Amino acid sequence: MSGSFFGRVALVLALMVVALAALMLQVAGQRERWHSDQVQQALHRALASHMVDDNPLLRHGEIAAASLENAFHALMLLGPAFEIYATDLDGRIRAYSAEPGQVRELRIELAPVRDFLAGHPLPIYGTDPRDPARRQVFSAARILDPGGALRGYLYVIVGGSQLSAVERQHEAGLWQDRALLFSLGALLVVVFISALMFGLLTRPLAALNRAMTAFRAGGLSREAIGRQLPGWASREVAELQAGFVGLAETVADQLDQIRGNEEARRELIAQIAHDLKTPLASLQGYLETWLLQHPEAPDRQHVEVALRNGRQLHRLVEQLLELARLEARQERLEAEPVAVFELAHDVAARFALEARRRGVGLHVAGDEDAMARADIGKLERVLVNLVDNALEHTPAGGEVRIGVLREGEAVQLEVRDSGCGIPAGHQSRIFEPRYRVAGAGGGDGLHLGLGLAIVQRLLALHGSSIQVDSAPGRGAAFSFGLARA
Repeated sequence: MSGSFFGRVALVLALMVVALAALMLQVAGQRERWHSDQVQQALHRALASHMVDDNPLLRHGEIAAASLENAFHALMLLGPAFEIYATDLDGRIRAYSAEPGQVRELRIELAPVRDFLAGHPLPIYGTDPRDPARRQVFSAARILDPGGALRGYLYVIVGGSQLSAVERQHEAGLWQDRALLFSLGALLVVVFISALMFGLLTRPLAALNRAMTAFRAGGLSREAIGRQLPGWASREVAELQAGFVGLAETVADQLDQIRGNEEARRELIAQIAHDLKTPLASLQGYLETWLLQHPEAPDRQHVEVALRNGRQLHRLVEQLLELARLEARQERLEAEPVAVFELAHDVAARFALEARRRGVGLHVAGDEDAMARADIGKLERVLVNLVDNALEHTPAGGEVRIGVLREGEAVQLEVRDSGCGIPAGHQSRIFEPRYRVAGAGGGDGLHLGLGLAIVQRLLALHGSSIQVDSAPGRGAAFSFGLARA
């Protein structure tokens, strides 16, 4: 999980929540303490002055530990949250309200005291004699003799060590409440930041994904390449976009080249096939004439072989022309209601002599009233090619059956043979032009395997597809469906 992109993002967000909550807790605690100190110091601003006025010794400028000890002790009983110190003009503590050993610093800084007396903004932090490392808010007043001369200062810590001890006892619960509150606050902030961040990150990525999908759906054409990304895109996303555009341009160039080569190939094949038709027809005519004129010639069988091969070559030329027209999308579909069972019988009758010559049974079975919507000429060529292919690969004593069956809103046609069968590894390629299954048996070396390729393309014009069910030794069945008329 931590190695994935989203795992790392989740880990970063979790750390952000913790860090932000801790920061908010720290800042809030400091601000709360600052505000509390400001309120406490403002509330007790005149405390030290009132203590001086109420104490006869301090009012007369007397700063003696023995004299002030009882007075300070009485004041401490009334206000245990206050710590009272009397200092001389140099800030040395001469009297204080504490047990022996509690005061660790016997001198205070006078600069904060003077700032306090001068009315500077609160809070002002001064020395804590019991804890020199800590700064505390205080109240201060001048100690004057009867003549008005400055003798020292009365320095009162507001919220001393006893108050701090009580606060620490109740601080745990307070910090738990604060931690929960600020964790929720931090979580809300992080969720908002995360939503904004994911929006900024995923918008260009989503646009890039749409561009890739449009490029694929657009046939990988150059016009379908998305070249601009909306919104803010990081350097990595921009590099990914540039890589996609470059790759798409390369793919489009290669496809253009392939299409050009394929178009040139089709034109060449069509031109060659067209140019071969006339001399082949002439050759067949001369061979047929010679056979008619020389019925008793001793070398007649050689001419018959030449004529048979000429006819086979002529059929292959016709198939090449037909395949070239189909691949160039020059064939148009003229659909009409077709009596499929009668058409199957016509095709069977066309191959009856060939089937008897091979010793193969040829039968038609199924629904005699089946009507399909199809181009009758193209459907006939489909059945002719399938039956021809079945006879080609069925040994003597075998059987070829044409089946016609109505299923719902479709008419299913099947041509099944009991031949050698097709290995599973070859079944996905038998509809490729000029592909021949090695060792399939039957047929001669001139067979180029164009019949099934033509069948697949003719059925595609009908909006249908062909399926094959075969295995070595148990024959093959080619089936397809057509819309009922």
